[in-house]
Amino acid sequence: MRLFTLLIGLAVCVAFRSTAQQSGNGYDPYQLYSVEQLRQDFAVLRKTLEDRHPSIYRYSSREEMNRYFDDVYCQLHRPMTETAFGDLLRPLIVQIRCGHTDLQESLSYRRWRSKPKPEWLPFDIILANNRLYIGRNRSTDSTLVPGTEVVKLGSHPVSEVVTFAKNRWPSDGYNETFKDYFLELYFLEEVYWKHFDGQSPWTVTVRDTTGCERITTIQRKPRITGSELNPVPFNANVPTEKPDKLTRAIRKIRKVSPGPQKLDQDEVKQQLMRSLQFPASDSSVAILIINGFSYEKHESFHRDVFRTLKQAHTRSLIIDLRQNMGGNAEIGADLMAYLIDSTFRQVDRAECRVRKPNAWAYFDRKEKRLLRQNFRYLGKGNGRYLFGKSNVGWMEPADEYKFKGNVYVLTSGRTFSAASIFAASLKAQRPVKVIGQETGGGEAGCNGGIIQTLTLPNTRLRVRFPIFWIATASQQPDQGRGVMPDIPVTYAVWDRIRQRDLEVERALKLAMEDQGATVRK
Repeated sequence: MRLFTLLIGLAVCVAFRSTAQQSGNGYDPYQLYSVEQLRQDFAVLRKTLEDRHPSIYRYSSREEMNRYFDDVYCQLHRPMTETAFGDLLRPLIVQIRCGHTDLQESLSYRRWRSKPKPEWLPFDIILANNRLYIGRNRSTDSTLVPGTEVVKLGSHPVSEVVTFAKNRWPSDGYNETFKDYFLELYFLEEVYWKHFDGQSPWTVTVRDTTGCERITTIQRKPRITGSELNPVPFNANVPTEKPDKLTRAIRKIRKVSPGPQKLDQDEVKQQLMRSLQFPASDSSVAILIINGFSYEKHESFHRDVFRTLKQAHTRSLIIDLRQNMGGNAEIGADLMAYLIDSTFRQVDRAECRVRKPNAWAYFDRKEKRLLRQNFRYLGKGNGRYLFGKSNVGWMEPADEYKFKGNVYVLTSGRTFSAASIFAASLKAQRPVKVIGQETGGGEAGCNGGIIQTLTLPNTRLRVRFPIFWIATASQQPDQGRGVMPDIPVTYAVWDRIRQRDLEVERALKLAMEDQGATVRK
């Protein structure tokens, strides 16, 4: 009886400990892992990447990667915490030059309730040519007007912090626009807070438009609430605060359909993801905004769009992919079917370095099932294992409503993954004009298809990386760059502050010019 009671008590303790660890209650951020444990994790990481990453030697040679691996191994001579070990591995992961390959903290760390939260700088940042400027100012120093350059964060030159951050953010090949986007979005501030002790109050060195430098110590300005709120008149030096996208979309729906109504939030989100607009009254030009290839009922949406364009006699179509981080490439393939007359390819091939890419003990089981459900093995070619899917290889165009007018594609550093595949393959198979910045995803292709998660056995750090190399239809040599714009658009700092949309301005002007040239012919 005592033995039975002891066993029950032991089981309860184990269950409680497991639950506590899963919820983050049992996580110890200061736990030190032995040199042996760290080296074991490192050995698993190295073998997995060397054997299974589809492009580990595509943009960094085997000799270079061996040097990076060996350099990290030599530093594993003392116990480390999970965080310290992760900080050591991150630059190594970046050297693979794959935007889909990233290092993430353990699930226990993610669930840890008391984990420190970054302190964000009290102003919006604008990055331009590795220089930092102030956008909207929320600090206690009201003299920091938009457009003021920040030359030092604390005692550190901005260039030092930017370089440090870029060495820790992955991108496809030698691309920089993808890094710039995420550094500006949040990562530069996170790196400054985590690695340079960037906490409030912040001391910054700034340079005004006359070239004068000064040092100021700032904090975040307290929020004004209740009766203290007053309307702020528009000032050319201070951008007006815009409502968020969801609010603007709801207002638009209310304007179209007046009166009391219960808004479908899912429909609002779908409209934010994709929409068709006619900027001119004559409907000769349309703008198709695709903010991600992850919307529902895409086949009916695409059919409705191109039927509308045909009925409206639209002659020029602007496809805006600037906020499109990718998603389901099959949605992009269906969209492409309305833009090309004959058989076409969106994805030329999906290739893997091993026959059974998910056969590895440290991989996530759920993601293993996704591979079996979505891809089928085709055979071996050129030393690689080829897999098939509905959007791989030759595809048929749409039966009706194909668009034969002028097409302009707007791109940015955020145009990534399935969106850059779409832009690259479309440009390779029909006349289009790409306007904007180099895409964040590669023109020749990217690593993708299924993203697998490798969990290291001791620290439980996770490395997410793709299984396949996804080749586009582009015939250009792989130079490790994104889709380059035919018409590059560069923003001055004041263009950003005034929230100008230079790509749309340029595209509309080109559309009018091209239509005029067609009429004159």
